[in-house]
Amino acid sequence: MRVRNEHSRSIARPSKEVFEALERVGTEDDSIWPARSIPFERTPGPLKVGETKERHGIIRAVLDELDTNKKMVWRAELSFLKGTHGFEITETPTGCRVAHVLDAKLAWWFAPVWVFKVRGIHDWILEALLDRLELPSTPQRHAA
Repeated sequence: MRVRNEHSRSIARPSKEVFEALERVGTEDDSIWPARSIPFERTPGPLKVGETKERHGIIRAVLDELDTNKKMVWRAELSFLKGTHGFEITETPTGCRVAHVLDAKLAWWFAPVWVFKVRGIHDWILEALLDRLELPSTPQRHAA
């Protein structure tokens, strides 16, 4: 099964500020990940293509593409999921537009897991994360 899932939002903040918040996701300085009960972690330090790894739930990925203040893409090559997800930031007259795209091929047995279990949680997390990016100054860690 092929999955393409997109979320986007216009944010009234500078693209540099939004990118900096996104690059901190999964670190101790993360202030926008909305679900402590569903942790998102990444290797510490600056983002490095081919080296920085992320983990959330059973998903593991490596940073595949990085264009500072514009784009970060992660690649997963798992037995049940092969594909990418990432953020693209485009400047606008009032701030920026942030888009998250997941593009993956799922193993036959993982397709119903995505449809009935993961997709709803994924969508909720992305919308809540975008909500947090809209705040003028990103809040400290959450209690969700």
